[in-house]
Amino acid sequence: MDILIFDLRASLAHFRRPDTTSTHATYPFITRTALRGLLGAVIGVEQWPEEGWAGLQLLRPVATRVQQLSLLGKGFLESGSTFNRPTTVELVIQPHYRIFYTGANMEELAQRIRQRQAVYHTYLGSAFAAVVPEFVAVVPGASLDAQAGQEIEISTVVPTDAITAIAPEPGLTFNRVGGLLYQAWPHRRFSGTIHLLYEQRNQSYRATLSGPAALHPVIFAAVRHSPGYIALW
Repeated sequence: MDILIFDLRASLAHFRRPDTTSTHATYPFITRTALRGLLGAVIGVEQWPEEGWAGLQLLRPVATRVQQLSLLGKGFLESGSTFNRPTTVELVIQPHYRIFYTGANMEELAQRIRQRQAVYHTYLGSAFAAVVPEFVAVVPGASLDAQAGQEIEISTVVPTDAITAIAPEPGLTFNRVGGLLYQAWPHRRFSGTIHLLYEQRNQSYRATLSGPAALHPVIFAAVRHSPGYIALW
C-alpha cells in the first residue's frame, strides 16, 4: 500500500479537552477527529470517510503553556456573548507532527498538499492556530500481519489496547492520553473513545502486540521514513 507522509508544524496549537469548561486544557497532539477534519478541509468535504487510516509521529517533544485569552462573543458560555472575561487556555507550543495516511482520497490529498492548496483553512485545533500541511513523500508501506504476543519496534503514537507490554529501556519515558473522541458525525456529534500512548522524547520503543484482540483496528506498517513500525488507526 502507498502511504502519504506530511508534516504539521506551527507556532502553537490547541486541541481542547471536552471535559474542561472554565479552563480550557489541551490534548498534547492532534486528535483523531481533528486530523480527519483537517484532511476534509484540504479537499473540501464535511465528513471524512472512515476507511482512511492515519498515524502520528511526534517530531518535537510536547511543550505546553497556559495563557489567558478573551473569548468575547462565545455564545455557549454561561456568562453570555457580551461578557469579556479572560479565560485560561492551555496551548501547545511549537508543535511539530508527522502524519502518515493511507485510504480514501489519498491521491487528491497528496496533490493538494504538495501544491500547498486547501479548499478551506486548516488549523491545529482552533482558528487562532493556523497551519499549512507540508508535503514529505508518498512511499510504499509494508503492512505487518500482527500476531498476539509479537514484539516489534514502534516509532509513533499507539493506541493502548493495541499493545500489552513495553520493553523497559534506559532513557524512555511514556505518557498516556485518555478519552479522546474516536468518531465525529454531522452536527457536532461524536461516538466512542480511544486511549493513546507516546514516548516523551520521540524515541522508538519495543512493545508486545495484542493482535486481533485489540479494541480498535490498527495497521502496523514499515516505511523507509521511520526507524520502527508506524501505527495507523
